[in-house]
Amino acid sequence: MRAFAVAIAMAGPLFAAELGSAATEILQRRCLACHNAKVKTAGLDLSTRGVVPLHRLWERVEKGQMPPSGPLSADEKATLRAWIDAGAPWTNTIAERRAGADWWSLQPLRNEVAPGIDRWIEAGLKKAELRAAPRADRRTLIRRLSFDLLGLPPTPEAVEALVRDGRPDAWERLIDRMLASPHYGERWARHWLDVARYAESEGFERDSLREHVWKYRDYVIKSLNEDKPYAQFAREQIAGDVLPDATHDSMVATALLTMGPTDAVGLTSAVESEREAVREDMLEESLSVVSQTFLGLTVNCARCHDHKFDPIPQRDYYRMRSALASVWPPIGVDDSLIDVQPNTLALLTPRERREREKTLEPIRNRIGELEARIARAYRAVRPEPVSTIPAPFARWTFDVDARDEIGKMHGPEPRPETGTMSTAPLTKEIREKTLEAWVRVRKAPEKSTVLFELRNRSGYRGASVDGIQWVGGKAKRWENTSIGRFRSAEIKGAAAEDTAAGGRIHIAIVYRGDDSIQIYRNGARYGEAYVPDRGTPAAHLQTYFPGDAIVRFYSTAELLLEEARLYDRALTDAQMAASFAQRVANYNKEELRARMADVTELFSLEAALSEERSKLATIPAPEAGWFAAVRPAAPTRLLARGDVTKKGEVIGPGGVAAIKGLRADFDLHADAADGDKRLKLADWITSSDNPLFWRVMVNRVWHHHFGSGLVENPNDFGYNGGLPSHPELLDWLAAKFRSSGGSLKTLHKTILLSEAYQRASRFDAAAAAKDADNRLLWRFTPRRLQGEAVRDAMLAVSGALNARLHGASFKPFVTSNTNGSFRIYRLQEKNDEEQNRRTIYRASVATAGSPMLEALDCPLPAVKMPKRAATTTALQALSLTRHSRNQRGKSDTMPGWALNH
Repeated sequence: MRAFAVAIAMAGPLFAAELGSAATEILQRRCLACHNAKVKTAGLDLSTRGVVPLHRLWERVEKGQMPPSGPLSADEKATLRAWIDAGAPWTNTIAERRAGADWWSLQPLRNEVAPGIDRWIEAGLKKAELRAAPRADRRTLIRRLSFDLLGLPPTPEAVEALVRDGRPDAWERLIDRMLASPHYGERWARHWLDVARYAESEGFERDSLREHVWKYRDYVIKSLNEDKPYAQFAREQIAGDVLPDATHDSMVATALLTMGPTDAVGLTSAVESEREAVREDMLEESLSVVSQTFLGLTVNCARCHDHKFDPIPQRDYYRMRSALASVWPPIGVDDSLIDVQPNTLALLTPRERREREKTLEPIRNRIGELEARIARAYRAVRPEPVSTIPAPFARWTFDVDARDEIGKMHGPEPRPETGTMSTAPLTKEIREKTLEAWVRVRKAPEKSTVLFELRNRSGYRGASVDGIQWVGGKAKRWENTSIGRFRSAEIKGAAAEDTAAGGRIHIAIVYRGDDSIQIYRNGARYGEAYVPDRGTPAAHLQTYFPGDAIVRFYSTAELLLEEARLYDRALTDAQMAASFAQRVANYNKEELRARMADVTELFSLEAALSEERSKLATIPAPEAGWFAAVRPAAPTRLLARGDVTKKGEVIGPGGVAAIKGLRADFDLHADAADGDKRLKLADWITSSDNPLFWRVMVNRVWHHHFGSGLVENPNDFGYNGGLPSHPELLDWLAAKFRSSGGSLKTLHKTILLSEAYQRASRFDAAAAAKDADNRLLWRFTPRRLQGEAVRDAMLAVSGALNARLHGASFKPFVTSNTNGSFRIYRLQEKNDEEQNRRTIYRASVATAGSPMLEALDCPLPAVKMPKRAATTTALQALSLTRHSRNQRGKSDTMPGWALNH
């Protein structure tokens, strides 16, 4: 490099000026967004020569720490290093530049006519006076193709068969066979999952598992193996649940919209603006995936202001946001049709849902009618307490069922002896409140448990909650619990709990308008009233909303909830004492029947109810799934600087106006139905007139075949993504891809039959001096295998690979919870058939990654990774030699050729 600097000095001022121009162009394109006269990140302004710590700048660039969007290419680094060594000749002030309406990627596809790919490759090589490498030998080619299309090494038999095959179309036949292999879908699905930020856990600190999200992975594999038209593939992932011909697969496809990380803690904030801000982050993340995956545009960068580099105004961001505003991950969703695992939905198409409801409705109506008649019969003989206090808003006695005896907040029937039970939603808004319960102690409990709580379901698993809980351990006392216990405090002056087994306890908590909380036991104050820390937003009195808030009851083997009441007011000391004194004994069914004059009709009703419940039990539960949930959303408003407290005008759904030949207005009102909005968005994105949709996917496929795309950043076709190396070739392939009906297998074959793909990877120093990054494809760039292919090859050549396709992911870990909310994953890899499946079937969990795979640059879950890094570190060698699989005696003798691509 010093010799290069000397050569620059000898070349004179003209060469120095050219170098300065090239270097400042790199600074302008890759650095100036964060380091300009207005935005001086880290106090650094690169728009003028000024006082710039060039060697400190180079250290960050050399280590790949800057720019944050991705490291510079080898050519760019060489230019910048030479420029610094030459004294950093500065031509003039660097002005911020940005793409205009004439930016290349926004223009319609050109209808290029050409005999094939190699026309443009050869033209570029000829212009640069470069000589192409010869064709690789067949052993190299079959290994290259097998890892490329299947992610597995070829068998020795397959290698020898190709070497001996004298037919002129032997290579084409091999391509066809591999494209027809089911392993093709597994290999190329991994590339798509990198872009879709596939994750089987929610991330952040809680990192809860997402059961059934693996069905999205299987959907991608199947779609690729079936060669599903690309436009259909995209439409299903944007609006598959609202398509007129929706299927289970198309519904599962919408998981793309919701697989980003979920801030569970932020969504449980008691402050509405904080929840709104977290929700806006979720929508931006979802929009970024849609716009970057299908359009190659960073529309998400226009959330707070007009895009700094591309012609995307802030209004366009909010138009796309409007189309996605109702989409949520299936978190905290209660599906009335199925008691599925937490955070899943019933996998039913709209037609299936209607048919199921048609079957279930008369049975449920009959059950409800019978339950009501039976409840009236029992309660007609049950003594009612003579009350001198205001009537509660809702009351549950649990002696016969879990029906609300006053209002409509009914629980399920039959009531579970132990476990959780939820009621129907609240019918009015409640702020000040009293929660009251009578509890029978079966035995003195050692563990903490919640008995009775009121919670909002909005946001994530309840944005507000107040309840009664028993605290076990050394404390052994009753406490309030709210929103992660933020509103709980030490109970001062409370007597030690001494209730023996078989005893009954009256426990109540009053929440007053001054934010104070008072606990009562057996009608008397249980410790002092307290006001939680007012500096904590959750410390203030919470409001519970109709149609959203529910009551949840918990019964355990130690504590049985015998009666519960909810008041829409804060009871006084005298009223609490009166309520305790006026309560009558709890009755069971047998005791109430003994008070009846005639039980004949009752027995008839109960027999009929049993028959109807048997009918209900014979109807199989629908399959559970993890995909987009739809919730009503307010019309989208433009946010000044992206601030949720500065709402502006209402914005209707639409697309990016700068794309030529494509109308961006969806002709829908801002309050149009979610399904209409997303269908319009899907139609607009996948339109045959949308040049970006076809260019971007062609570039992705090219990138994975050659190691670098015709456009270097597969997710950014804007100004920062740069210019394509072969623009005519890109448009020819995109037009051909579109005319083929979006057949990815046809696109693969077109590329794989080219001379450029079949070239040897032999190094040429003279060619490298002119084109170090091989952008002109004078040879086939050698690449290290990705981590998944390394692991799969180890299994394959050792004979241990379980090639079973599809199904639930294997989990090489054991899980446990901390305080009921934080999931802990402990790796526990085994040498068994299930864990010997291909790596794509490994559960993709944020905090349960594989050290070996991570060392080999496999992406973290929930992070978009359109272009993987390929590092070389000592840790990789250590992981390969010390990994538990390599210590078991089989795969440590694996031939070296299986790990080279």
